[in-house]
Amino acid sequence: MVSEDAIDRLQLDRTRAVRVLASVQRSEQLYGAKSFDAELTRETTHLAYEQAGITPEDVDLVELHDAFTIEELQYLEAMGLAEEGQAVKALAAGEFDRGGRVAVNTSGGLLGAGHPVGPTGIGQIAEITEQIRGDAGARQHAGARTGLAHMVGLGAVCVVHVLQGAGTPEA
Repeated sequence: MVSEDAIDRLQLDRTRAVRVLASVQRSEQLYGAKSFDAELTRETTHLAYEQAGITPEDVDLVELHDAFTIEELQYLEAMGLAEEGQAVKALAAGEFDRGGRVAVNTSGGLLGAGHPVGPTGIGQIAEITEQIRGDAGARQHAGARTGLAHMVGLGAVCVVHVLQGAGTPEA
């Protein structure tokens, strides 16, 4: 991570820069009978969209916390990337595949990596950065410009980062 001034001072290639548009962390509250992970994700993601000045429709790819299979569906709905109760249908239609409306876990996700716990967030950021730069090879999602990284951790915290390529008009 570097400042705008450091990009110039270090003579870095601005076309490969990735901006952090939002970084939000929230702790769990009481959610009644609702799934606390999904509700915490809903709150945190909404705040991140607001901070970044984007909507769910602006997201090209997501690296989300999928420690359990059901979580992907719950989180996609909580993030506003699928209507409530429609994530299964959207998934079956290929909307979350590479080349779909929004690519989800192009890295293989937590389950695909053996759920490494500590380094998961760094892996998500690295994957989104490679995607935005067009460096993801066979995993590449065409046109990836804006990515969202999502983690839910022990002690019921949620962290969401929104990253965007420097060449994107919104940046």
